[in-house]
Amino acid sequence: MMTPIITNALKIFELGGPVMWPILICSILGFTIACERFFAFSKYNFANYFFRSKQRQIIALTREGKYAEALAIARNAESAICFIFAEALEHREAGFTETLQASSQQTIDRLSRGFSILDTVITVAPMLGILGTVTGIINTFNVLSASAIDNPMGATAGIAEALITTAAGLIVAIGCLFPFNFLLAQLKRRTHELEQFAHQMEIAYNTSQNKTVPHPPLAL
Repeated sequence: MMTPIITNALKIFELGGPVMWPILICSILGFTIACERFFAFSKYNFANYFFRSKQRQIIALTREGKYAEALAIARNAESAICFIFAEALEHREAGFTETLQASSQQTIDRLSRGFSILDTVITVAPMLGILGTVTGIINTFNVLSASAIDNPMGATAGIAEALITTAAGLIVAIGCLFPFNFLLAQLKRRTHELEQFAHQMEIAYNTSQNKTVPHPPLAL
């Protein structure tokens, strides 16, 4: 047995006309992506916070030239930053800095996954609402032209369709806008944090390389 709230929602959805279906799809997409990205960022932040000491330890060992020990710690730490360090250390002979930058970019790309779809939902939902407004007004004029003043109440269905779709499109767009801006701010912070750790790791590696370079003897 359906509750009155569900019954009223279904009735409003039906009055909104066929445009309500793509608006519903947009709302499901936006809600799903927002929840999934919240979970992804929470997992990323928790792992980096939990393994913060490991990250500093890896940088310290790299500065001392103890690459094998640093790599072992990085491989056993379930952190995105530690994984980047491990990739750079493992492929240091082929290009430490290049691997560090490539792995960092891959991590940023994974964090921003789904952002384009969420941005599209924010843009498309109000436009679908406007489309529903247009179709509702067209239906209103069709009813008025067909029945003239004999059935003025018949025009209310078109007006309801216009208002409901407009409101639904705006609700979906506004509902997705807040989590999108929050996630975008999170991405900027994580990118800045990643750049800082990558810079520290690069300095540590360059320092270790300078220690191993033999210095020419002083001329007498």
